[in-house]
Amino acid sequence: MTTLILKVDENGETKEKGVVFLPALPLPNNYQDGDYLFNLRLVIPAACPISRNGIVWINVPEDADTPFERSKYHKRAIENSFTCDNELDFKIYKPGSYSYYISYRDDSNHLKTTRKFYFVVPPSLYINNEFIPLNAIALESVISKWLGPRTNWDNVFNEISKKNYNMVHFTPLQERGESDSPYSIFDQLTFDPNLFENQQDVEQLVQKLQKEKNLLSITDVVFNHTANNSTWLRDHPDAGYNKETAPHLISAIELDGKLLEFSDRLKELNYPTNLNNVSDLLKIMDGIKVHVLGDLKLWEFYVIDVKNSLNELKQIWDSNHQFEKIEIPEDIKGSLVKLAHFVAENAATITLADRYANKVDPLKLATILNSAFDVHSFEEIEENAHKILDEVNLPRYKEYDNDVGDIMEQLFNRIKYLRVDDHGPKLGEINKKNPLTEPYFTRFTAKDGKDYQLANNGWIWNGNPLVDFASNQTKSYLTREVIIWGDCVKLRYGSGPQDSPYLWNRIEEYVKLSAKIFDGFRIDNCHSTPLHVGEYFLDLARRIKPNLYVVAELFSGSEDMDNLFVERLGISSLIREAMQAWSVDELSRLVYRHAGLPIGSFQPLPLDDFAYPPDGKDEVITNCLSEIQIPRILKPARTHALFMDCTHDNETPYDKRTVEDTLPNAALVSLCATAVGSVFGYDECYPHLLDVVNEKRQYTFGNGIGEVKAKLYEIRKLISNSSYNAEDHEMHVHHEGQFITLQRLNAKTGEGWFLIARTKFHQAEDQWLAPVVLKGTKASHEFSYSLEKIGDPSNDDSKLTSVPVHVKKLESPKVEYINGDSEISLPDYFPQGSIIVLKTTIENVNQELDDYIRNGAIKSTEGLTLYDLNALLYKCESEERDASAGQDGVYDIPNHGKLVYAGLQGWISVLRDVIQNNDLAHPISDHLRNGLWALDYITNRLQKYRDDGPIDTFTRWLKTRLDRIKQVPFFLVPRYFALVIGIAYEALRFRALTSFVPEIQNGNLFLQRLALTSIQMTGIMRSTSLAPFKQVPSMAAGLPHFSYDYMRCWGRDVFISIRGLLLATGRYEDARNHILNFAATLKHGMIPNLLDAGRNPRYNARDAAWFFLQCIQDYIHIVPDGEKILHDKVKRRFPLDDRYIKHDDPEAFSYETSIEDIIYEILSRHAKGIKFREANAGPRLDSQMKDEGFNVEVFVDWETGLVHGGSQFNCGTWMDKMGESAKAGNKGVPGTPRDGAAVEINGLLKSALRFVIQLNKKGLFKYDSVEKSTGGQIKIKDWDGLLQDNFEKCFYVPKDPKEDSMYRVDPAIVNRRGIYKDLYKTGKPYEDYQLRANFPIAMTVAPELFTPSKALEALIIADEVIRGPLGMRTLDPSDYNYRPYYINSDDSDDFATSKGRNYHQGPEWVWCFGYFLRAFHAFHYQDESFKNDLGEPSSELNQLLAVRLKEHRKWIRESPWAGLTELTNKDGELCHDSSPTQAWSTSCLLDLHLDLWNKNFTS
Repeated sequence: MTTLILKVDENGETKEKGVVFLPALPLPNNYQDGDYLFNLRLVIPAACPISRNGIVWINVPEDADTPFERSKYHKRAIENSFTCDNELDFKIYKPGSYSYYISYRDDSNHLKTTRKFYFVVPPSLYINNEFIPLNAIALESVISKWLGPRTNWDNVFNEISKKNYNMVHFTPLQERGESDSPYSIFDQLTFDPNLFENQQDVEQLVQKLQKEKNLLSITDVVFNHTANNSTWLRDHPDAGYNKETAPHLISAIELDGKLLEFSDRLKELNYPTNLNNVSDLLKIMDGIKVHVLGDLKLWEFYVIDVKNSLNELKQIWDSNHQFEKIEIPEDIKGSLVKLAHFVAENAATITLADRYANKVDPLKLATILNSAFDVHSFEEIEENAHKILDEVNLPRYKEYDNDVGDIMEQLFNRIKYLRVDDHGPKLGEINKKNPLTEPYFTRFTAKDGKDYQLANNGWIWNGNPLVDFASNQTKSYLTREVIIWGDCVKLRYGSGPQDSPYLWNRIEEYVKLSAKIFDGFRIDNCHSTPLHVGEYFLDLARRIKPNLYVVAELFSGSEDMDNLFVERLGISSLIREAMQAWSVDELSRLVYRHAGLPIGSFQPLPLDDFAYPPDGKDEVITNCLSEIQIPRILKPARTHALFMDCTHDNETPYDKRTVEDTLPNAALVSLCATAVGSVFGYDECYPHLLDVVNEKRQYTFGNGIGEVKAKLYEIRKLISNSSYNAEDHEMHVHHEGQFITLQRLNAKTGEGWFLIARTKFHQAEDQWLAPVVLKGTKASHEFSYSLEKIGDPSNDDSKLTSVPVHVKKLESPKVEYINGDSEISLPDYFPQGSIIVLKTTIENVNQELDDYIRNGAIKSTEGLTLYDLNALLYKCESEERDASAGQDGVYDIPNHGKLVYAGLQGWISVLRDVIQNNDLAHPISDHLRNGLWALDYITNRLQKYRDDGPIDTFTRWLKTRLDRIKQVPFFLVPRYFALVIGIAYEALRFRALTSFVPEIQNGNLFLQRLALTSIQMTGIMRSTSLAPFKQVPSMAAGLPHFSYDYMRCWGRDVFISIRGLLLATGRYEDARNHILNFAATLKHGMIPNLLDAGRNPRYNARDAAWFFLQCIQDYIHIVPDGEKILHDKVKRRFPLDDRYIKHDDPEAFSYETSIEDIIYEILSRHAKGIKFREANAGPRLDSQMKDEGFNVEVFVDWETGLVHGGSQFNCGTWMDKMGESAKAGNKGVPGTPRDGAAVEINGLLKSALRFVIQLNKKGLFKYDSVEKSTGGQIKIKDWDGLLQDNFEKCFYVPKDPKEDSMYRVDPAIVNRRGIYKDLYKTGKPYEDYQLRANFPIAMTVAPELFTPSKALEALIIADEVIRGPLGMRTLDPSDYNYRPYYINSDDSDDFATSKGRNYHQGPEWVWCFGYFLRAFHAFHYQDESFKNDLGEPSSELNQLLAVRLKEHRKWIRESPWAGLTELTNKDGELCHDSSPTQAWSTSCLLDLHLDLWNKNFTS
């Protein structure tokens, strides 16, 4: 069965507005009862807020035999995972409206639930075993009482069938009430005895219609009212709103009665009974003021009876009751208005019910008065009480006055419409049968002997559909806002069956009866149906008939409200109507809305918005959009429409436009991508809207547009059956004066239809339409007709007659096929009211082309290496020029700009949103329509990568597809281009992901996006390499700033990035190559900052060697048999005495050492002390640095074991910005020298010492001691112990100043406590105490250095103070030097910021975020409350991480670079000088994922 994905965000929401509809599909050939229809896969992001102890509660039955109960939810736990999204599969067995919600724990551990989310499963409709797509429905409404005797019905239904309708809509067939309206049902359980002998008679009729006429049948169901003379109401008046069930209506009942009484007395009171003008009406209104409102004293329903209340108060007061004193604020005591409000709030009952139902509790009033006034005599109290009660009543009198004003206004407007206005019915003389106002209440004596007045039903202009206008939430009946139906009593359901048991039981039987017989329901007056009522009865109906087609016409006033009714009730189609259009322009808009997607629309594809499934996944998905095994995606959409040319309650073309417009209006509707419908009499050209209440005549037919309708509906059947996928149905609508043209196209087959309709809203001047050119399209004429009025309608007392018309067959248009285009010229005679229909075929577009494009891509990628993928997917401008010797760059799209990559990711970064938004007006769409340059560029650029192997294979696949789409018409090129590039991209992305470790293949989308930056950053370059004499793929520090030549490969960046980009992804050989080639360049015991392929490495990074050692440690821990690298030997770039020689000097690479020796050399050189001047020092090496800065010194303080280094003239850590502005005077002055002992370097040192000690114990490392700079040997384990003993003493700043003596702290310069210093013994002492983002690095690699409680406290401070949305602030905002905006080009006179000297003084760096989260997780995990029963991180801890990665997920998705930026300015603001994708930014987050999937929870 069909699997469908419903993807939600971290709050359970979908991005788009609308209703989630599953597709209406035929049942599979092998379907058997009990099989599921769909597998709904709910995808919830990993570790999102709703996944914390999250449970999905869903009301889909768990098997086919379990009845659906809307309120019965079963649960599925959301798995606690950080790296994998949660995929929950739910089998759906039957159509209907379903919902789910999610319960979870919030940040405060309180139980929360989301709102309910709904989805609708539409019915699968069949006629005599033939599937009917929803878009193939053609419905005609009939009113049974106009069908005539049953002997005549066959003729009518033959006519309907002959016109190619396939569904009949019956207005209710039940016995009608006294008004004879089909919607005023006398008895819901009895069919009209004048037409049917019994229920079986109706069943046989419906069965016969399907079997013999190929017609399904639907009927109106009327939930909201019953006929005013329904006998059963006399037995059960509680089914309606009356004085007992709705006491808030008493005032409205009395007003209505008084109005009827006044109507009867008009003559007696000398008022006009025929209202000929407004003057007569004003006399009536004066009479209403006197004889209705004056007599009624309606104000008694609003106010408190002051006299009676004072009497009750006196009785209480005189009873010597001991009143308690209550606290009343002095400002209330001193204000009559406030005191009155206090009494109203605390002692009064205010409600609209009977007269003087508003009361004040005398005891409460007495208590308030006793507390507010220091008096004891009742006379004084009574005087105050009287004033207070008058003040309490004052707003009630104002409310009464306002309501009386509304009553008068509503009465005036309604009476004027009914009796005076020319556009109204002009009801004539006022008498007993035809009263002045419509009766708001039906009055009778029930069988219990009581008199009842039951509220009649109606509707309200702009009413809130969710508010029952007969309830106590409104005063609509009193203020006469209801447009009343005097023949229908409104039914009172209450909140459930307990409130009106008989009514619920009766309607239940009515629904079961209707569902048993009919194929569908039209819900009458749906927007006034209480939602819980509609839900209950439609659920019941679907138990009887699961594939029930449900339609409704909603007048809710908003699409959001429509959607609410649709999703709650499971409405299949919403009725829309073409005759509602007041102009040709509006009609064209309606057609555009309902005719499908625009021609040339982009086809949906997964692209990079979904996690790809792993290679070899067992599940086979048959309904994929491409070769990627991702099911079709469900997205909220506009509700399916039943688009009717005319409904049974709207005016006809003859009334509203002209009769000739019947034909073009019908033709336009018939070719829309919706269900369509009409009312019997429209095709027959009846002249007027028929009154369902008073009309008695019978149908006639034979005149009109029936034969043309049959042809049009045959076409729409072909269109609808050609594809069940919405994206395949396309259209183009053009409006020009009287003309509307509509082109329909099957996007996959290229076949379609073209309609030219000349409307006739009114008689207009002749209009010429220029020849229509259909580009790339072959058109052939099918038929042309015009509808001509040949007489005026006549009246017949017994039969409904048509406007005399003639359907005239017109001459064929002239169709010329020239150079692949069809030019269509109208015939000389093509009057208003005419249509032309042509069949179209787009050359070179067919199903074979679609299949050809969609297949073979994945196979074509077999054998591609990750370096091939780097070339095919990425390559920024400088990389592409590097590969092409400067010839090629990235593509430049006119009016858009350059792509960021020459490879397919560059195109997808633009196309992704273009496809998703179907943006046919985007510059790329326009560019592709204008020429084929982009197609040629894509394949031509690949020529330089030709390899007579896998790249050539993929290139051939790509080129053959692009060559094919060069043959399609220009307007379809964007669609097919996006399809080819999208499918090619998916294949490459799939191949890339399947090259990674299983954890990434099975990981979530964010993890896969992070992992792909491994390919983005690592590739083969001409200008540089890892080695000087051969091309070895190298890692870029970032793109595009650090992408080629000597600026590509940075020591520290590489070794920070290897763990995430190469080891976590499984690229072990690449990691090894980087380690070995950098190891070969070791000099002075240091790893170069800039490698330059080993040609001219530069040694000015004090931290690179330590990240290098950490990388080796990670390699050995992660890679199978990783310890073998210790014995790998490398040829050394420089002699052991550190002399500088050129890379091509014979002495270079002349001897080799092992990695084991390299490790020891780093440790021993640092232990002994490092001091040198950089080779080639001077302006040519670094034009910004002062001469002193070229002097490098590193040493160990053997009192503490800490490694120190640097000076105030250089910047040897990653915070390496040198001042560059002569203007500002900062040239040669480092922004952050960080001399002394840097916290992260000493953490890395501790990690390295621990590592080699462990290796030594295993016999894998032969060295166990080093020589100190002070002389003598020290065991490495003793160095480790020395560092362990002193680290926290030197770096921790205690929270409590009383503990300062335990640490090396100068209280005078402490800025913030409870933190770890950034430095120890720097040249500017205050810099020691700066809070920066470096200490979490030490925590991550050497957690043993930190007291857990202190570490966690420091991390929480950092979380609050220096954590930004995307990166870590490089300096505490409270620091004097904090400058968070990096603008490298700004050469101002500001010493701190000019030429970007503040690079690391506040801007927020993304790579630090990964280390922070790793430490944050590790030290939280040590708290038992953050572990689950399995000892794994709790869902709360996973969520703490995930919520902090929200902006990272957003950034990597939205960035065209498909990576994470180097840094941001303050609070995540875009920094234009940042490298937009940086290796370590993504790698350090991959590190976090690696920790978690390896269950390395403590770093």
